[in-house]
Amino acid sequence: MLSRLPHGNICAILIKVECLSRLNLRRNRLNNGRGILVLYNVAQLLKAPVGTSLEYDIHEEDVQLDEDLKVIGPIEGHVRLHHTNQGILTDGQVELTLELTCMRCLKEFEHPMHLDFSEVFYPTVDVTSGVPVPPMEEEVAFPIDERHQLDLTEAIRQNILVSLPMVSICQEDCAGLCPQCGKDLNSGPCACEPEADTRFSVLEQLLRNGSES
Repeated sequence: MLSRLPHGNICAILIKVECLSRLNLRRNRLNNGRGILVLYNVAQLLKAPVGTSLEYDIHEEDVQLDEDLKVIGPIEGHVRLHHTNQGILTDGQVELTLELTCMRCLKEFEHPMHLDFSEVFYPTVDVTSGVPVPPMEEEVAFPIDERHQLDLTEAIRQNILVSLPMVSICQEDCAGLCPQCGKDLNSGPCACEPEADTRFSVLEQLLRNGSES
């Protein structure tokens, strides 16, 4: 239908879609108890022709994605929302800093991350009729809620979880803690004597007995 409209009308429609989406975005920056949660209201985008895209810069303070994921400072990046025949395809990148605990010395340290993501969101309610829509068969797709709000926070959280290092250490040469006194060996050696290796004590005793006989 848009192909039959004058070019100026098409531009006006797309500008209106973007303005309404930006207005809904500002209205839906909610605090969910963990911190700021950004929800994109994509009702107008879902009504627009397939292929319509909107782009946003991301700069959010006080975002806490999970009880076990402590974000330090803002989350910054860029995202594009693209209307497809299945729903909304989101792709973009974010930069953030997490506070992690070193597995060797048990100190907390800052871990900067850069994430590229591409996720599919499917509507759960038809944007025109309000009739519930059957869920997509793809397990990796995220739902758009009944108010046509797209929660990008969960997608970012899951991408962070799969990108975290298997073992978090503050630095490659972290010396860790002394197993006897618990001193942080990164600040210098302790006064503990090295523990004797008792794994061969039985063999050592047999050899000693054999030499005495």
